[in-house]
Amino acid sequence: MPLSESLDILEKVQIQLQMAQGNEGQKVYEKFETVLNKNSGLKILKQISKIIGGESDNMDDLPEDLTTNDLIFYKFAPITSVDVERSFSIYKNLLTDNQRSFKLENIRKYILLQCNTGNQEG
Repeated sequence: MPLSESLDILEKVQIQLQMAQGNEGQKVYEKFETVLNKNSGLKILKQISKIIGGESDNMDDLPEDLTTNDLIFYKFAPITSVDVERSFSIYKNLLTDNQRSFKLENIRKYILLQCNTGNQEG
């Protein structure tokens, strides 16, 4: 899915949440806005999408090491991260039914081993 399409979906969700009724709806919208405003990477992706789409040529807010030739590689950039999925996968392995006899000190060693093993994968 192209970056511009992903960002359009995100914008539509934002509009729908903004129209949400009630106290709970307002809280969800405020949390959504807070998360998006804290995400500096999303702001960069939005700027890159505008440049790729021809809406802007301003590269002032982009990282210095990013050249105009690099921007084309962002055309299909995902706006989500898989780090969370990897973490859940590690915890899933730890919390299987056959791991009931883990002692606390062994759990710590197991988690360290899993984290270090994950960093070596290419």
